[in-house]
Amino acid sequence: MRKTLLFLTLLCTKLTFAQLNDNFADGDFTNNPTWGGTTTSFQITPDFALTSNGPQATSTLYLSTPNALAGNVAWEFYLNLAFDPSTTNYPRIYLVSNNQDLSATAGIQAYYLQLGSSTSAENFSLVRQNGSTSTTILALADKTRPSASSVTVRVRIERNAAGRWDIYTDFTGGSNFSHDGSVVDNTYMSTSYFGVYCRYTTASRYNMFKFDDFKIESYVDNTPPNISAIKSLSDKTFELTFNEPIDPVSAVVNSNYAISGIGSPTLVEVLTGSSVRLTYANDVPSGQYTVSVNNVADIKGNSITTARTRTFIHVKSYTAKRGDVVFNEIMAAPTSTATLSKEYFELYNTTDNYIIITGWKYKDGSTSIATFTADTLAPKSYRIVCAIADVDLYKTYGKTLGISPWPALNNDKDDLNLFLPDGTTVIDFVSYTDAWYRDNGKRTGYALELINPNGPCGGAFNWTASTGTNNGTPGAQNSVYNPQNVDNVAPKLLTATILSPTQIQIDFDKPIATSLLTDVNNYNINNGIGRPASVALNGTGNQSVVITLSQAIMANRESLLTVTGIVNCNGVPIDPSANSATILITDPIKPGDILISEILFNERVTGGDFVELYNATNKILDLKELTISNPAASGSTGPSKRTISSTSAFIRPKTYWVITANADAVKQNYNVPNPSQIIQIASMPTFTNTSGKATIWSGDTGIDSLSYNEKMHHALLKDVKGVSLERVSFNKPANDFGNLQSAAASSGFATPTYKNSQSEDENAKSAVTLANKTFSPDNDGFEDQLQIDYRFKGSGNLATINIYTDKGVLVRKLARNITMSTQGSIMWDGLNDSGQLCKVGLYVIKTDIFNINGSTDSFKQTCVLASKLN
Repeated sequence: MRKTLLFLTLLCTKLTFAQLNDNFADGDFTNNPTWGGTTTSFQITPDFALTSNGPQATSTLYLSTPNALAGNVAWEFYLNLAFDPSTTNYPRIYLVSNNQDLSATAGIQAYYLQLGSSTSAENFSLVRQNGSTSTTILALADKTRPSASSVTVRVRIERNAAGRWDIYTDFTGGSNFSHDGSVVDNTYMSTSYFGVYCRYTTASRYNMFKFDDFKIESYVDNTPPNISAIKSLSDKTFELTFNEPIDPVSAVVNSNYAISGIGSPTLVEVLTGSSVRLTYANDVPSGQYTVSVNNVADIKGNSITTARTRTFIHVKSYTAKRGDVVFNEIMAAPTSTATLSKEYFELYNTTDNYIIITGWKYKDGSTSIATFTADTLAPKSYRIVCAIADVDLYKTYGKTLGISPWPALNNDKDDLNLFLPDGTTVIDFVSYTDAWYRDNGKRTGYALELINPNGPCGGAFNWTASTGTNNGTPGAQNSVYNPQNVDNVAPKLLTATILSPTQIQIDFDKPIATSLLTDVNNYNINNGIGRPASVALNGTGNQSVVITLSQAIMANRESLLTVTGIVNCNGVPIDPSANSATILITDPIKPGDILISEILFNERVTGGDFVELYNATNKILDLKELTISNPAASGSTGPSKRTISSTSAFIRPKTYWVITANADAVKQNYNVPNPSQIIQIASMPTFTNTSGKATIWSGDTGIDSLSYNEKMHHALLKDVKGVSLERVSFNKPANDFGNLQSAAASSGFATPTYKNSQSEDENAKSAVTLANKTFSPDNDGFEDQLQIDYRFKGSGNLATINIYTDKGVLVRKLARNITMSTQGSIMWDGLNDSGQLCKVGLYVIKTDIFNINGSTDSFKQTCVLASKLN
């Protein structure tokens, strides 16, 4: 009995005897075992791996070690290349060689694996070498690597006594091997050496070959086949692949297969040497299943006696529609020091269906289009999508899909498009801006998150900055998730732009259902034009349409477009105060039609420089055809013209319109009685604080021009920052001497969107009057203040206004040398300079005006400060 056990022990030892087992843990490759060759060109790294360290010039390096196993043998090794191998920079693994010198050609008989081709998606080739002749006997199918610029792979090769080779790889560097191919070649059945060979022509590759975990052992295959993959071919058929070629007789027995909850197939067919097709009578529902296989043998006769199983997901045929998968999170502006330091976006499956996203297309506002590789979204699941190089960073947070090319996401705004494989059917579209963060401090380093992914509403309303611990929540429910978030704000018509006499583009402030947008009954134009003949979507954002009219618009005839029947995503009807637009084809603007009325070039710290335009005609004109420039600042390249408005902006006769890049600052710093007459452009021409020129153009025709200089400001103004220059007369050229004056202090130093404080009236006579002779500052709402009205014939006046008692005692310095508009009012609240209410009685209002030309004038009025009788 003991002899029998000893024999079996010795037999088992022989079957697994290791001819070579070296992981370089001793830090040495010259002993135990001994490697020979170009030994000075290799070293052991601190992580105990064998690494090349050759000359920094074109070189061939090799190491070999004795080995006598060539049949019934298995080889394993780990390989890492810090570069993309090619036909001139590549490694070889010599599995069999009769020569210790692997760089020799004379008389050498060998087999080797070589990695290196002209593509990055590659695999090994098995090559037989006889002297200088090398013959590829097996070229393995290409495999995509996690990184196209490097290689990390673990390889196992098995060869039996008949010369059958089977090659397995794991291109993640682990031991989850897949069978890549097999071939029979028994030309050389003996060997003396095993080794590695490094060839490079790029000098920087000298230290980029790394090897580890070499193992050569006797091996006899007594292992039955295993399941390597199963995939759905249709709702009734499945392809099951084994890790090795299988016996075709046992492979087609129906009862040898079963799918959990479904049972055995009605038909089994062999597709290839290692795969079969399972066919079922009825459609298999979507879900996760386990396939079980028993009694199937490989071609060596090893039969499965204990069932092999594999879990898989089957997705029943389903065509996704818009909104089934949504952009759920966007990291557009990561910071390099943050945990989430690379760009990504996240998809979310809003349905209860498994959705195959294989072949789907993605693009942002650029022209680059990325195609998704094989992937399936489970119901209510997330998928992180990023650049291939960043997959390792994000896969710890959840399932991650790497795509190439990765179009860089713009920090300020971008358009994200998700299409079915046809490249035209839209599944989701997001046009984000950095205003969606709702917090200026979170515009970088934070993800944008969708608030209600199942809601009907998108756009700015349904997005905000993440409040998650890592400033984002990739692969998990959003930190701002709120299923109750719905849009109760009415949609608005933003613009109606005439494209031709029969076509008008209409833009709304938020997405609208396609069926409503394209319904001709929701649009009407008066003056007999009526409803459009057709309506077509404009773009993919569902916020714009082009309507085509059956009757052309007549020039210079103002009509009104009215939109009805439009509701937002939550059913709220269009705002009745913003559902109409003027439709008008205007005459071309000629020189002198539009005049520059005012310019602020030395703005306050908060910004807001502007140019004000005045319509000097009796016609409605369209500012869309105009541009603005500062020729004085454009150098030799000519004026840098800025478009004033990309859509129609109708300026009515004798009205004032302001052009600025910061409308909010203008409104904050000055009184703006007509805020709808401000046009905000992306950037203003550069107007320096010392001098410059503003010119309005129609094409290449100058419409009006104004040259300014800071010395044009009133000589007695100590600080001109925030003070505009106003045009006094529209009947004179803007550049006539004295036709530009500082805006009056009494008008707030600028008059955007209304009449200039320094406007000229040649027929006016200077006068100061009181609107009411008696006032009673008792806060009863009736004549609580004294209104002092003034009108001056000339411009550029300064005024001092003092208030005296009837005894000549000065009680209030109401104004002290302030610049005045040519016409206006100033109020006295009845308080003295100490802030106390003056006594009831008679008071004298004395107004003295003067200008730098030496002209003076003086006015006196009397009033009564009264009080109620008890």
